[in-house]
Amino acid sequence: MLVLSLVSALWLVAAVYFLGDISAHFNPATTLAFALRKDMDWAMAAAYWIVQFAAAICGSLLARGFFGPAGNLAATMPKPGLSWQAAGFEAIITFGLVLMVLNMANGPKLNGPFVGLAVGAYIMAWGTMGGPFDGASMNPARSFGPDVAIGSLSTWWVYLIGPVAGAVIAVGVAYVLRGPAKVGEAAAAEGTPLDRPT
Repeated sequence: MLVLSLVSALWLVAAVYFLGDISAHFNPATTLAFALRKDMDWAMAAAYWIVQFAAAICGSLLARGFFGPAGNLAATMPKPGLSWQAAGFEAIITFGLVLMVLNMANGPKLNGPFVGLAVGAYIMAWGTMGGPFDGASMNPARSFGPDVAIGSLSTWWVYLIGPVAGAVIAVGVAYVLRGPAKVGEAAAAEGTPLDRPT
């Protein structure tokens, strides 16, 4: 579990630093939080969700094409009989992740000097500690992709309800801690246009 968590964390750190200046949130729960906080409009959030879920499905199907269904393609699954406990656990750890992102990021953009390291450390810590319990997903798309690729969506609701609840609560707490989103953050949340002047 440590190796898987480390690999996931390192990939995420690299991705945040690589794409953070154009508003790189890869997690639908984070996107939901930015939309609820009015950092981005709902149409843009929907576009993010489509890309996030499509990328997760394509990546998982590609992995299945290369490696077959080995290891259930790292699908996240709660222990038998503990689905609601797993949903609660996902809510708690997603709450922490989203709250940290909302309070550390430069508005909705994940390009602060320490955001990538903080997010990676958080993912690695909870992936290592919570992974044996339910996979410690914190990301509905990350769980959806492998479930589609292995053909079983029976427990995906755990990884939708938990992270969504955690994100909603995190937005409320962030509002108490930081106040409403600042003027201009909505434009930043939608990323930098490709035709930006150089």
